[in-house]
Amino acid sequence: MASRSARSYDDAMLFVLEEALRDVWQVLIAHAPCLIREADPELQTAIAQTLIDLANSVIRDPDELRDRTLQSLSLGRPH
Repeated sequence: MASRSARSYDDAMLFVLEEALRDVWQVLIAHAPCLIREADPELQTAIAQTLIDLANSVIRDPDELRDRTLQSLSLGRPH
């Protein structure tokens, strides 16, 4: 799937995106320990695209990127 944007990011923004991506996955794995990141390419794509869309809307805080990305996912209550 091609990205909806062809933006380039500076090193600082790439670091923020990487940090937010890592944090999103930590929350998801804590929520569903059986989740294997590599086993769900659709989820990977959805998370990456959400992060990119949020970054393109000028969000630069990794915590806000994480929180808004998690809000965009349909998560049930933790077990």
